[in-house]
Amino acid sequence: MQTAVPGAYQSVAGHWTVPLSLESCVLLRQKFGDQLRVGPELRRWSRGIADSRSYMARLAAQPDAKLEVVPRVAPRLGKAMRNRPYQRVGARFIADNTATLIADDPGLGKTLIALGGVLEARVPGPYLVVAPKTASDSVWRREIQRWLPKSHTIVTLPEMRYQREYRLAMADYGPCTWVIVHPEIVATKQWWICGECKKKSLARNRQQRELPCGHIKDRKTKKLIEHSYPKLFEVKWGVVIVDESHESLIRRTGIPTQRRRGLDMLPLRDDGLRIAMSGTPFDSKPHQLWGTLNWLDGATYSAFYRWAELYWQKGGYTGFQLGEFRQDREKMLWDSLSGVALRRTKAEVAKDLPPKMEVGTPLDPSDPESPVGIWLEMTGKQAKAYADMEKLSVAELRSGRLEAASDLTMLTRLKQLATAYGDIKPIGLVNDEVKYKYYPKLPSNKFNWLIEQLEEWGYPGNPLTKVVIVSFYTGILDVFAKGIERHFKSKAGNPLCTAITGNTPGQDRRKIIDRFNTNDAEHIMMLNVKAGGTAITIDTADRMVFLSETRIPDQQLQAEDRIHRVSNPRQCMYYYLRSIGTVDVGTAISNRSAIRDTHRLLDGRRGVDYMRHILDLSRAF
Repeated sequence: MQTAVPGAYQSVAGHWTVPLSLESCVLLRQKFGDQLRVGPELRRWSRGIADSRSYMARLAAQPDAKLEVVPRVAPRLGKAMRNRPYQRVGARFIADNTATLIADDPGLGKTLIALGGVLEARVPGPYLVVAPKTASDSVWRREIQRWLPKSHTIVTLPEMRYQREYRLAMADYGPCTWVIVHPEIVATKQWWICGECKKKSLARNRQQRELPCGHIKDRKTKKLIEHSYPKLFEVKWGVVIVDESHESLIRRTGIPTQRRRGLDMLPLRDDGLRIAMSGTPFDSKPHQLWGTLNWLDGATYSAFYRWAELYWQKGGYTGFQLGEFRQDREKMLWDSLSGVALRRTKAEVAKDLPPKMEVGTPLDPSDPESPVGIWLEMTGKQAKAYADMEKLSVAELRSGRLEAASDLTMLTRLKQLATAYGDIKPIGLVNDEVKYKYYPKLPSNKFNWLIEQLEEWGYPGNPLTKVVIVSFYTGILDVFAKGIERHFKSKAGNPLCTAITGNTPGQDRRKIIDRFNTNDAEHIMMLNVKAGGTAITIDTADRMVFLSETRIPDQQLQAEDRIHRVSNPRQCMYYYLRSIGTVDVGTAISNRSAIRDTHRLLDGRRGVDYMRHILDLSRAF
């Protein structure tokens, strides 16, 4: 039984118990066939679940949906959705649900869909939006002001803690109030208070038996919950929206992150809605979808391993480790999600938007799946520095001394040197181990290519287009920006480059984005993947140059979609600069494979021109 139905167990009396889910019922029917007898109560329950999924699946497949509240209450929003009927479908999907994951491609207007869905559901506020810093002001406040009636008020939080506490304490949490915060604001700590010595220690592991004070955790041990901003947990919210949910809702087992614990504990009215939004809900690892599902519907998705066993093979020799995805259950996975998740690609619903164009040549012309890029040779000091670091890395690997953390550090250094020459200098001791830092410098094969290409595009006097230059490394972006300004002899006070990196204050990002989108004098944006790869819109650029790649390909896709959006009708071209004979090649191959696998799960079932397949699971009974 356990092999047939994940989570099944046998009691001491010999009775079998299985998790209550439609998937369990289907697996039982497959196992026992006509031997299985189904009672009327279970039959009614299963048909109710199947009918609900079937209705939501049919709705998701519709080209348009009727909205009653939005055109009347928010006519500007209704007008904005007029030419994008798929947005009306999304709003209707939210309104007809209690918990929803909007997983549309980035750039399709998920923010408008969420606003429309909340209005259409007729759920009074206050409403809480938990969004990255880049989105809380530059996206959410702007869109609410732009599309909703003036009766809707917005509460955003300043930078200083005492100002935030005062703002939250004095806010009017009325039925049309939107409170916009970033994830760290909802962070919640859990402490153990020792029953013997009364010392407080941070709870880090659910299986923890011995406390740091040396005493055993027992019934005398008390649990203390500490919210960063308690006022947020004193309000009954009508709607909680988590934007870029793949960043905040990741969870598998054990102690959740502090932000995730806070999101779980936010009070929601009985008629309230939970909405998660992400264009990359897997974050390159399909099993991470469970964290979002668990937040949306904790009763159905209560246990990670029980859910994972349905769709992944067991791997490893002890316990449960994720193996290969079970392709024979891919349809079951999407049937289970049909009632909660809505996913559309640009190719499906925005056919007037030109597709992305990767510029360059394939690594292996005979392989249709080979990564496409600009393949560059390294020479001189850069090539020597890379070769020396590679020899050191190989020696450390062969010696067996290289630990996981050092392994990642070595890989990072190789990626950096494959982008630009630099010095690696000691910065101090950590746990008796010398730590080093990379200081990027020129020369760089990628910088040389970039300068030649910018000149070909008419820089600096008559640029044909605006360009976004992307890297994971802020230091490299800084060096390249200074090199560009120096090469083109930019005049003081009128630079060619602007930047959004981890060093850019949150309150400045909206100004930088607005200025870049409207100022004809600014033509180059330096963008850090982590700091600016989500929740910003660049409507005036049509070319993006990647200097380096991360090992999470969905981060690259998020960055790509900063310019490839329904609000930008241009043909967007992408240039991935990769150094031949370096880790750039392996990263490109690995990322292409990961993208193919995750997006096959996301989009393969529907196809591009699709009518969603509906499997009526109630037929199993």
